[in-house]
Amino acid sequence: MTRFAGMASGSYYWPEGLLAEQLISGLASRSDRKQQALSEGQRLLSSYRRPYGGSERAAVLVDDRSGDVLAAALVHRSCGKNSSSTGCLDDQHAVLSVFLRPGFDRAKAQPLVAWSRQVPESLQGGEGVGEKIATTEYVVMDAASTTARPIVRPNKAFPAQVPLYPKALIYGTAQDALSDAKARRVLRLQTVDTPEQVLAFYKQLSPPLKDMESDLDGRNGFIAGSRNGLSFSVNTTVPRDMPAITNIEVEVSE
Repeated sequence: MTRFAGMASGSYYWPEGLLAEQLISGLASRSDRKQQALSEGQRLLSSYRRPYGGSERAAVLVDDRSGDVLAAALVHRSCGKNSSSTGCLDDQHAVLSVFLRPGFDRAKAQPLVAWSRQVPESLQGGEGVGEKIATTEYVVMDAASTTARPIVRPNKAFPAQVPLYPKALIYGTAQDALSDAKARRVLRLQTVDTPEQVLAFYKQLSPPLKDMESDLDGRNGFIAGSRNGLSFSVNTTVPRDMPAITNIEVEVSE
C-alpha cells in the first residue's frame, strides 16, 4: 500500500493525512474483510474502518501475481478540512475516491465502483432512503501525487535551522493537540519510510551533529545532538496498529 500511495495525502477520514494510512485504516475491520477473485489474475479486497459500521470503508484491486496494488478506493463522508465547522456528510450521502496506478485504465477500476454501491446493511434504509454515492472522483497516483512536498512549518517560532525529515508530512491532528508552550519547540511528522531511514538522514547531515547520540530498539528510535549551537532531538515510533507508518517528533531542547 505504501509503495502504491507513497507520500500522497488528503482529507478523507480526517484532515490532511497520509493516504496510505487512511486506506489501511479503511481495511482495518477483520470481521468485515472480504475478497473476490476477478479476471486477469486480479483480486478485490475490502473492509470497513473501525468502528463506523461501513460508512467509512476501503477496497483495493491487487495483481495476484506481483501483489501490487493496481487501484484503490475510499468511501468517506468528507470528514476532512473544515469539517469541524461544516460537518461531515450524512449517512445518505457519500463520496467515492478512486486512486489509479499510472497507466491503469479507469474503466478497469469498475469493480471498485460496483463495490462502493454495495451498501452495508447498517446504512440501508427504506425505499428511497439509504446511502447514495453523491460524488465520484478519480486520482492518478503519478509522481506529482505520491512525491513528498516541501514541509511548510506552521509555527514560525520553530527554529528554521533544525532540519526536518524531507519525505514527511506534518501530522496536523497531533500538532493541534500540543499545548501552546510545547508547540513552539515541537513538530510532529509522519512518513511511510522506516525509522532506520529517518535516523540515517540525521546521521548523514553535513556538517554532522555535535555530541550525537542515537539508538534504535524495535519500534522506537531516537537521535540527539546540536547544530549551529542549537540542541534538538528526533524520536521515531512505529504504531502497533499501523506498522507501515513512522511517527516522528522533532523537539528543540529548552
